[in-house]
Amino acid sequence: MPLSVSSLTRSMNRRAANSRIGQRVLRTLPVPADLEAVTDVDRAGELAPGSAGLTQDDVSAIWSRAEDLYCTGYYPAVMLCIRRHGKITLNRAIGLARGFGEPGGPEIPEPVSVTTPACLYSASKAVTAILIHKLADDGHINLLDPVAHYVPEFARHGKERLNILQILSHRGGVPGIQSEIPLEELVRHETLLKLICEAEPTDVHGRRQAYHAITGGTILQAILERVTGRSIRSYWHDHFKKPMRFSHFDYGATRKEFDRMARDRFAGARVPQPFRTYFRQFLGLDVEKDRDFVNNYAFFSEPVPAGNMIATAEETSRFFQMLLDDGRYGDKQIISKLAAHRATWETSPHQLDNTLKVPLRYSAGMMLGGEPFGLFGPHTGSAFGHLGLINTFAWADPDRDIAVALLCTGKPLLAHNAFTLIQLLREINNRIPRRRPPLS
Repeated sequence: MPLSVSSLTRSMNRRAANSRIGQRVLRTLPVPADLEAVTDVDRAGELAPGSAGLTQDDVSAIWSRAEDLYCTGYYPAVMLCIRRHGKITLNRAIGLARGFGEPGGPEIPEPVSVTTPACLYSASKAVTAILIHKLADDGHINLLDPVAHYVPEFARHGKERLNILQILSHRGGVPGIQSEIPLEELVRHETLLKLICEAEPTDVHGRRQAYHAITGGTILQAILERVTGRSIRSYWHDHFKKPMRFSHFDYGATRKEFDRMARDRFAGARVPQPFRTYFRQFLGLDVEKDRDFVNNYAFFSEPVPAGNMIATAEETSRFFQMLLDDGRYGDKQIISKLAAHRATWETSPHQLDNTLKVPLRYSAGMMLGGEPFGLFGPHTGSAFGHLGLINTFAWADPDRDIAVALLCTGKPLLAHNAFTLIQLLREINNRIPRRRPPLS
């Protein structure tokens, strides 16, 4: 797109975001005239683009698209980190972490930085899946074993043959739970596990692909904790957080970490029925009634493996770089090469997902890209990763040798941000060439 058109689009988006109608109807936030005043650049960490086969124009063009996204007014903050050939080529953040009018927020706005952690939401699923693959690595489980072999109460109502691989691939027969229990109680592990075990399956054979918004993570947590005798947070700390030197990356947050986190905001026009019911199937919450719950410490006070890991964009990119590097981080083998590959091999080709109502590809734990266009942009047939609550993206692409984390704290549902978001994904994939031809 010519620069003049891009500039015009940004100007129009900024004007709409700053208008009274935009803020009332689309619930946008005001966009400042001086973007540099709310931008943080990791000047010490970003390496020269040439070391990764890119130019400064490439990096500038990609970041300009991220600025365009921020200028729609739907996002308190946008954080983007890109590694290529293992080198950080872009690590920047723009916007406000807190103090943009959220309930209980500070009166004085607090700018976001590249060290500000944010919630990954459903991108947590990809991480939890890797923990399960490590359990298989270490001989604790077999992915083809029935879940009920480790969690006997799961066998109720004909679920005794559903296996771990089917849970990882969103074919576990329990994509959602219908309950009137308050959300703050529903996300508690023991409460949700009991409801899952008591639930009637939608498919006892594991043939029906249906995105498991929150249930799959709870089942996987139960398996891990029963075979290891440890909490999932403790297991993560010893096998991943400590050896990979993560400062923030964790399940949930301590009160101190919570106070440092970037806050989220549901934006866009108010969502009417039946769309609220549709979104609840895969978000696990009512996007109007529960809109403030994601900024409540109750959501982060204990692990929710399918949805409440926190991390910086750089840490998220670092994790996916480890998978690109066949399970290695520095001189440490975090998971085996086989496990890294097994977690990213396709288990389900593009087909209609019965929860999301769109065609998706899955591996045993990951969402996969596509040709000629996929979740992670154009020509991403080899890419693997996960989305998180609408506008958070974490992925790696072996064809381009990149590991990317795009963390957005705005959650627009009925809005006009899609074009700008697609342009950012397109810019990343067009500016960073593939080093090998796409899969046929």
